[in-house]
Amino acid sequence: MTPVFIALVDLKPLQGCDIDPEEYNGVAVRCYIPAENEKNARSLFIKVLEECKFELIEEEFFVQEDLVEWENPDSEEATTHIQEARDTMDVVFSEFSGWDHDDPDAR
Repeated sequence: MTPVFIALVDLKPLQGCDIDPEEYNGVAVRCYIPAENEKNARSLFIKVLEECKFELIEEEFFVQEDLVEWENPDSEEATTHIQEARDTMDVVFSEFSGWDHDDPDAR
């Protein structure tokens, strides 16, 4: 079974992104990345970010699924996203949480 790596990141939408960079200065999201090892996971992740027109702002963590310390270890959402990533062999994004240009706490 292919391992899935999980990243919690802040991203900046760039021109051409599905998330409007005029409306959002950044987004926080969990990403589920299927890969045999961390090197391959990071490579796939960077490729997908470029394709989706995102710039990586900050990485809170990037870890294999069985090493994540979940605040909610029984999360159905996480289980679903992990399985989807494994089934499709592609990066799966959780729900995006964005902030606009006027947010005083924006990163």
